[in-house]
Amino acid sequence: MKNLKSLSEIEWQIMTVLWEKGVLSVKDVWHAVYPNGEKAYTTVQTYMDRMVDKQLLKKQKIGLVNFYHPIVDKKTLMKKATDTLISRVFNGSFGSLAAFLVDSYNMSGEDLDKIKQLIEKSEEV
Repeated sequence: MKNLKSLSEIEWQIMTVLWEKGVLSVKDVWHAVYPNGEKAYTTVQTYMDRMVDKQLLKKQKIGLVNFYHPIVDKKTLMKKATDTLISRVFNGSFGSLAAFLVDSYNMSGEDLDKIKQLIEKSEEV
């Protein structure tokens, strides 16, 4: 997974649909991601075939139709994207990321309480 490049917006959309729905054809993914035909079917097909090459998806032909399913879980890709963000934008500092989030967004009391609970839980370990 070390060589995994960051995903494009379209790749994230495709992965999200597949994580939610499981095994799908290109047509199913295309309809889910672009219900109004904002992108061509062939564009989605090209991305999905490239994602097979990147070892993000597995393709299985059943009859005349190719079906795809994710072979990388959501948490793994979320961690990779977060690691990249922290490294590039915050010079590797998790604290800087946390400070930015707290300072830049109007977090609800509920969100702040959850963050406090997570910090307390991690300090116990």
